Amino acid sequence: MLEPRIIEFHLTNVQKEIGEVKTLANSYFRLVKPIEENLSRYSNLERPTTCTILLDAFSAPSRIFLELLKSIMIAVIKSRESASFDTSQSLQARRIFVSHYTHAQNPSRPDVFFDELPTPNDLIFYHNNTLLNRVEIIRILSKGEFRPNVLITTKSLSVWKTVLLQSTNLRTSLKMLGAALTSRRFSLIERKILISASSAQISRQTVANQVNLNRLDMLLAANKPESLLITLEGHAYEALYIDLIHRKYPDIQLMAFQHAPIVPEQFGLMKNLLKLNSDDVILSSGEITRDYFESLNLNAQVRLLGSPKWRPIVPEQKNNASTTILGAAEGTLESLESFAKLFQELNKLDLGLKLILRVHPALSLEESARVLSRLHFGKQLILSDRRLEEDLKDSHFCIYRSSAVAIEGLGYGVYPLFFNPAGDQGLNPLYFAKLEVPVFRNLSEFQELFMNLRGLKSNPDMRHNDELLRIGASYYSKLERRALD
Repeated sequence: MLEPRIIEFHLTNVQKEIGEVKTLANSYFRLVKPIEENLSRYSNLERPTTCTILLDAFSAPSRIFLELLKSIMIAVIKSRESASFDTSQSLQARRIFVSHYTHAQNPSRPDVFFDELPTPNDLIFYHNNTLLNRVEIIRILSKGEFRPNVLITTKSLSVWKTVLLQSTNLRTSLKMLGAALTSRRFSLIERKILISASSAQISRQTVANQVNLNRLDMLLAANKPESLLITLEGHAYEALYIDLIHRKYPDIQLMAFQHAPIVPEQFGLMKNLLKLNSDDVILSSGEITRDYFESLNLNAQVRLLGSPKWRPIVPEQKNNASTTILGAAEGTLESLESFAKLFQELNKLDLGLKLILRVHPALSLEESARVLSRLHFGKQLILSDRRLEEDLKDSHFCIYRSSAVAIEGLGYGVYPLFFNPAGDQGLNPLYFAKLEVPVFRNLSEFQELFMNLRGLKSNPDMRHNDELLRIGASYYSKLERRALD
């Protein structure tokens, strides 16, 4: 596998040559974070040859045709849902919050991303990141009292609009395919990128980004709110929304909220940060990320908003029971697979460890069950069904990769252990906090760490513990609504 930075370099070069405007919705050009799920799309870029490029190019038209056919079939199946999208009945919102409906959203609790920031005068526009129908989501959310005004996007447009949209995408797709075969401007790696991107240009994910853009455009035209708040991680749809505001709605203030931890190789985030102008606002989740954004000398203003993940610092003395390690997998099946394998191997060792594995709430029960069914849970290896705070209180260490759980654990005196098979710091969200943490790539390296870890548990360094608490207090701050004014 090529290094993420090399992949990003070639992706940027290809998109610039083809034209960013035409390909802005294409998520293939966005390496948001170098996690397994994202990197798997680029696994065919290593050691390309003219022969493999020709083979890929000749098979690409069939893939393109299948993607076209699939999008039209989905438009037919979802035609009733698409027709039900109506902005005319929406209130004239002061602010519109673009959030995400995932399995982590609970109707009895505030929005996962924006908490209680939306008021009765505001509207939450939800991306539907599940397989549920939008009508079913509205029914679920109506059971709670925290979201008085919501609008759920649709999965597709009408059949005719889908055909028009895909005809434009097809022209861009064929242009990329032709360039892969004829242009001398591109290296062999970049020709492979062009072929893969040609299929991705008309894929379900690209169309979904364009559908969401269409729906948000309709909503903004009907409402003309004072401000639009979006989440900021580095995705293609964020770039589309930034472009939409700058191009069509310059009087609406754009606020981009960095809700999740940031990592060194979050290339898509940097791309979107550079798109923001002096009228836009970056909302940081804490002091550490605020200071990082300010150090970049960006055009946009930087404000400290805070985070729903903020908790008061709880300096507790850990009990002297068996060493407890919490595993915090990310919200992808690939990450859960990796952590499940590691914890199964740790459980086989005679180290007297208590192991707690947490599944990311964004994964459905059905998705995670396929992975977890292979594990043997018992007294030493536990699948957590408790609140995160309870696990953190009981844990001495947290094995993490890019999960926010390790950051939240700092406030409970939980020592972070960075697990990355690649061995680099590209996914470490504590990198910008300048906190040195133990790093291991595999089971044997963990065993080498173990004796030191046991000593750390029984004889904690108070200065180190104070440093954990200090960083825990500054990575996430308490939400301040006045940052939106």
